[in-house]
Amino acid sequence: MFITFALITLLGALGMLLQKNVVVAGLCMVAAFFGVAGLFVLLANPVAAALQIIVYTGAIMVLVLFVIMMLSSHQEEEAAVSHPVQRWLSVALLAVLAFGAVKLVLASPGVKALAVKGAEMPQAMTLQTVGTNLFADHLLGFEVAGLVLLAAMIGAVALTKRNL
Repeated sequence: MFITFALITLLGALGMLLQKNVVVAGLCMVAAFFGVAGLFVLLANPVAAALQIIVYTGAIMVLVLFVIMMLSSHQEEEAAVSHPVQRWLSVALLAVLAFGAVKLVLASPGVKALAVKGAEMPQAMTLQTVGTNLFADHLLGFEVAGLVLLAAMIGAVALTKRNL
């Protein structure tokens, strides 16, 4: 099952990156979100899977597609010159960052603990635990995320509707 959900996630993300049509790219992103939700189910976290589907696949993708459709009425001008140096520098930077990320993960205490005592099945997450953690321990971050989303929505409307 892990391979199936991982392939759905990876193929959806690759489809999103390689797609020329922005609406189809948005639908590929929905497939990637469903794959991530399946991975959450495999991690014994059905609450996160449900939130992934409801929040990201439902609300965020509707907002993204709405903004894409609002902004698509304007034609962008084509890039005049190709920059191969920037392309190769970005590939090299991506390779360095990926190598560093893999090195950090392999050196983490969690991976070392798994090697010592073996993998244990995680405990299932409940709504009570999520609510307690969200509103007791991470209330400031929750409020800041709401304000950032509000600012992004206002900015999107301001970009498309100049004569407010």
